[in-house]
Amino acid sequence: MGDGNGFVDLTLHDQVHLLECAWLEILMIGLVWRSVEHPGKLLFAPNLLLDRNQGKCVEGMVEIFDMLLATSSRFRMMNVQGEEFVCLKSIILLNSGVYTFLSSTLKSLEEKEHIHRVLDKITDTLIHLMAKSGLSQQQQHRRLAQLLLILSHIRHMSNKGMEHLYNMKCKNVVPLYDLLLEMLDAHRLHAPAARNTPHNEDELPNQLTVASASMHSLPPCYVNKQEDEPEQEAI
Repeated sequence: MGDGNGFVDLTLHDQVHLLECAWLEILMIGLVWRSVEHPGKLLFAPNLLLDRNQGKCVEGMVEIFDMLLATSSRFRMMNVQGEEFVCLKSIILLNSGVYTFLSSTLKSLEEKEHIHRVLDKITDTLIHLMAKSGLSQQQQHRRLAQLLLILSHIRHMSNKGMEHLYNMKCKNVVPLYDLLLEMLDAHRLHAPAARNTPHNEDELPNQLTVASASMHSLPPCYVNKQEDEPEQEAI
């Protein structure tokens, strides 16, 4: 998710911003991808495979669990390829926060243009993958549209997931790790009411570390009763 999509060419500030906007979507599409070979189950980690009944153990999780299962089933039905998955994940990372940059400086505008150019290249890559798939032109267009439509569903699941985590935090249902709390606060920073609040530049390196690490930390939020956290699979 680094050199291959132009992410590392951005400023530290904008890397942090994109990660803060996209971290849960990145986690979810990775979870969906890992679960393709496990119908009716979600593979949170190599040693953590849960079905719907097990997902009920967390309050309010069933609806999100069902949406994740449905998306994984869609991946399986479409026979999504690894290259297509990487393109979709890159689009999520670069597109989620591109319209909500906190700065309107010339540098920020230049980086927006850079991100749009990279997104165009990723789209071209998807088109190239369709072209060499052996499908008719109409089927290629349809498949490209179907793949991109999945992204809106991923965003919807992410919003549901964020709402669920906020509710857990407010109700104090289970303790949330400091890392997750920081990411929830970062997400709130980009809400409309807080969008004019500038970043503290001194905190950016730490925020980037937190945001990057968060991409490996979804399952422990739900498996709070285990003292030993399962080793997370990189997304």
